[in-house]
Formats: sequence, structure tokens, C-alpha cells
Amino acid sequence: MNVSELYDLTDWVTKEIEGTQVPQKYQALQSIIQQHAQPNQPRQPFESQKEDLFETLRKVPLGKLTRDQLSFLKQLGIANSVGENGIREIEDVLFKNVIDVATSAQKLAETLQKIQQGLSKSNQIKAGLVDCVFEEVYESENEILMRVSFTGHALMENVKDFKSWGNIWYDIGRGIAMVHNASPEDIKIVGATKGSIIIELAVIASIATTTSGIILAALKVAEKVLDIRKKAEELRGLKLKNDKVAKDLEKEADNEKKHGIEQITGDIASKLSINSNGEGDKIKALDTAVKNLVNFIEKGGIVDFVVPDGEAPEDGDSDSNAELKIAFQEIRQLEKKIELLEYKNL
Repeated sequence: MNVSELYDLTDWVTKEIEGTQVPQKYQALQSIIQQHAQPNQPRQPFESQKEDLFETLRKVPLGKLTRDQLSFLKQLGIANSVGENGIREIEDVLFKNVIDVATSAQKLAETLQKIQQGLSKSNQIKAGLVDCVFEEVYESENEILMRVSFTGHALMENVKDFKSWGNIWYDIGRGIAMVHNASPEDIKIVGATKGSIIIELAVIASIATTTSGIILAALKVAEKVLDIRKKAEELRGLKLKNDKVAKDLEKEADNEKKHGIEQITGDIASKLSINSNGEGDKIKALDTAVKNLVNFIEKGGIVDFVVPDGEAPEDGDSDSNAELKIAFQEIRQLEKKIELLEYKNL
């Protein structure tokens, strides 16, 4: 995560956590639960405080954050206490795994303390970065940072893997660039980090938008495929004498993936008005790019985008950044759903 990205996160925390009074609403609920724990104290209903907090937590736009920002938000002790995760934790404390009212009040107090400590750290970081932040500047205008993480089964462990994934990403970049009348050279490497290897690429907005569209569509296909394969696994778990149905479901999953990839290529070609008769080379390169990108995501690789801030355009505006932001949030939502289906274990 670069410096400007970190500073943007502290701004986000100020606006979406402090500005919406998340700590105060946690405090209101915790206080009334604490009162219930005191002997000889009248018990007051806490439904309104709970629903007020839940409504606020649901509106916290975690989907606007990059993976690195989300990871840092967890380090601050805030991420798991907002959004749907925060609601589940509160429901667990109040209803599902209740030991006694005093314990529920104590756990809410501990959560509130973590949030307050996280806010304090965020504000300290923000104050320290005030005069140190600058927006990333690339060689061309309208470029966006695309962060490619080689994780899961897409990990690069040696030079052979490096060469293999390098060739694959050349084909991905070439295919997507071609449909925008650009070249692989227009996708520039601007940074890299160690550990799980991450390569940062500067790409024009249209290439980033098309890439995010492929990923979003690929995740939708992956969700269907995974659901079919889980059903096949469930049938195998029944240990039926005839496992033909399970095998048929596996074939259906493979077909769904194949047809899904074809559909993605067709949809993008149609959207960009690429004629298969006169521009067959573009269609072929795009199809290769789609297949490789889908496989990369399926193996556990991650592609993230650092989208510039700015107001959303009016309806009908074709602003690429606005389209990318929408796709970005949808990708985050689908990733969460797929994680619940144990997508990473495939």
C-alpha cells in the first residue's frame, strides 16, 4: 500500500467511522446492556439502540477499499466490527453465545475499546502524513494503478514460475490492450513488493475497466461452477452405488465454465463494437486473455485497483472511473460470497 493510499484510508476512517458516530452508537448499546447487568436496576428495552447501530454498520462502505486498505483496517482493530461482520459479532454476543448479560456488556465494551484505539492510531497516522502525501503520477494522464498479487496456487516460488506467469500476463495484457487499440507496452510496471509477490501496473482507465469487467464476470461464473461442484460433492458424500449423477454434475460444472468464458469474450467484444469478421485477431487475443485471467483468479491470484477519488458522474455519463468503482464494489461483494462457499479450497 502506497502513502497516498494509506492517507486516503485515514480520510475514509474519519468520514465513515467517526463521521457516522459508530463509536457513540456502540457506546449507547453497551451502556444499556451494562445497566441490565446491574442488580436492582430497571431493565430498559435496547431494540432501538441495536437497530440504530445495525443500520449504521450496514452502510459502512467497505467495498470501496482496496484489499491492502482492508487488511490495514483489520490491523487497526476496526474492520471486523463494522459491516456485516460487525453485525454478526453483535448478534453473537447478544443472542447466540450468551453466557450472561454482564459478559455481553463486557464484550461490547472490548469491541468499543478496539474501535477507539483504532481511531486514535488512524488519526495519528493522518496527522503524521499531512505534509508527506502526493497523488501517484504516471507518464500518461488518466492512468490507474492495477495491483496483481500472485497468491494461492498462483504463487511464484522460483524462476520457472516467474517465466510462466510472465508469459501468461503478457497474453492477458496484450489481449485487453489490443481491444482498446493499445499495445502491451502501454501497460507499465511501476512497482513490486516481496513476500507474496505483488506487481503494480499503471494502465489507462479503459484497460482497467475492461479487466475489472472480466474479473466480475469470471467471479459470477465461478460462483455458479462452485455451487454445482459442491452439489456433486454432497452426492458423493451420500456414497450412492451409482455416482453417475455426481459425474454428470462435474461435467456440467466444466461446461458452465467453458460457456461462461465464451460469454465473457462475446460480451466484451459486443460492448467495444469489435467485429469478428474484420478484427478476428483481436477476438482471438481477447479470448486468450479472458481464459488466462479467469484461470489466474481461480487459482487464487488477486487483481486489485486503486481508483482515483472523485465525485460520481451524473446518469448517462460514460466516465470510466465511475464504471470501475461500481465494478470494484460488486467484485468485493462476490468475493465475500465465494469465500463463504470455500472458493479458495478449489
